[in-house]
Amino acid sequence: MMPDEKTPREIETLPDNAQNGEQMPVEATWEEDETAATGLLRALFVLVCSGLLLWAQWRAPESFDGPISQNWSRWVWTSVVFNFVLPLGILHLFFGQILAHQSWLKDQKHNAWTYGWRFADWKKHLKLSAIVWALSVPVLFYFSRDAGIRADYATYLPPVNTPLDWTVLLFSLVIYMFVWEWFFRGWMLFGLAQGLGVMAAIAIQGAAFGLAHWGKPDIEIIGSFAGGLILGALCWREKSFLPAFFIHALVHVTWAIFVKI
Repeated sequence: MMPDEKTPREIETLPDNAQNGEQMPVEATWEEDETAATGLLRALFVLVCSGLLLWAQWRAPESFDGPISQNWSRWVWTSVVFNFVLPLGILHLFFGQILAHQSWLKDQKHNAWTYGWRFADWKKHLKLSAIVWALSVPVLFYFSRDAGIRADYATYLPPVNTPLDWTVLLFSLVIYMFVWEWFFRGWMLFGLAQGLGVMAAIAIQGAAFGLAHWGKPDIEIIGSFAGGLILGALCWREKSFLPAFFIHALVHVTWAIFVKI
């Protein structure tokens, strides 16, 4: 924590004491017992949980009746559970973070305890994402014309025949990208950085992100390793997973349109 940042104890106080007029501090929180050892243990716990959650999500399609394209809604909800609901529950139940201290965490700009939940600069992040998206459109269109890639995505994305089909697909992709990005650039990046350091956190979440694309076209696998590192570094600098979400959502929605037309 930076020297000029206040702890929850310094920020939140009880009403004035009726007898002496002094303000009484609230009960001590997890932050007041924070040490290098607790940060390391928490980071290792995040690492183990992340591996188990990704493994479970990877194996989930084995129980599907057919490819993901025929079980799209089930795949999206599986991702919501494993990439968002369970990690968020772990933060609250095991660490006592995020939910109980959100009013304090949102003001912290220099530590990893925010887990990327900073939306104050969303306009700047949206502008940056729009620029990245515009530059990527020609590349996306070029590779979307590849017959092999289109065949692969025919078994991944659901068929679209009506305006309603398109609406459901694109909306579900936005949800999918939100939980996907928070998992890697929120939960993993900031959780690992607390105990393993920034560089290790960026490297690990980038490698995990690349491996999560295993089975996709080769160009996408290669790009995901590089993209994971770049997005991790960007999100750490901004102390928010929002830039990665905006970029990935815009790119993935555009990609889905290109491979489907």
